[in-house]
Amino acid sequence: MTDRWIRRSTPDDMDAMAALNDEAFGLAFKSKDKSRIVRQLHADGDSLLSLVALENEAVIGHIQFFRILIDGAPLGAGLGPMCAKPGLQKTGIGSGLVRLGLTALEGAGETTVFVLGHPAYYPKFGFTPEAVQPFACRWSGPHFMARRLAEGGPASGALTYPAAFGT
Repeated sequence: MTDRWIRRSTPDDMDAMAALNDEAFGLAFKSKDKSRIVRQLHADGDSLLSLVALENEAVIGHIQFFRILIDGAPLGAGLGPMCAKPGLQKTGIGSGLVRLGLTALEGAGETTVFVLGHPAYYPKFGFTPEAVQPFACRWSGPHFMARRLAEGGPASGALTYPAAFGT
């Protein structure tokens, strides 16, 4: 019997999360940039929420949420990276991580989440490129999206990403 669940990550999960990000993204990007980002977000204190999906105690999915500054104030959240173990992708692991993460952020009072991701995947969670248009950022186009979790918070402004993203 397979036992799967999602929980907050702990410092003991870091090596498994990094390895999973390398495994999942290494094929497409041929780099270890995603694991470096995850490690640096945690080390720099920029991680808002980090969740892992587990199967029989092994990490099979990971999602990272981080703080984004809007006009210099800590008022936005970013999503990414998010990954599932190759071979288990398209089985609901990523969707579960995204949904639980967004619910947790909404409960914590976050109002807006930004993502740079696949334009065919993230809209099913309410992300749109239109929602990000009032915000100034170095990214643009259909891969850059936002989702409003609640009323309030800035409706526009300049976004500053953490140092982990090379900004």
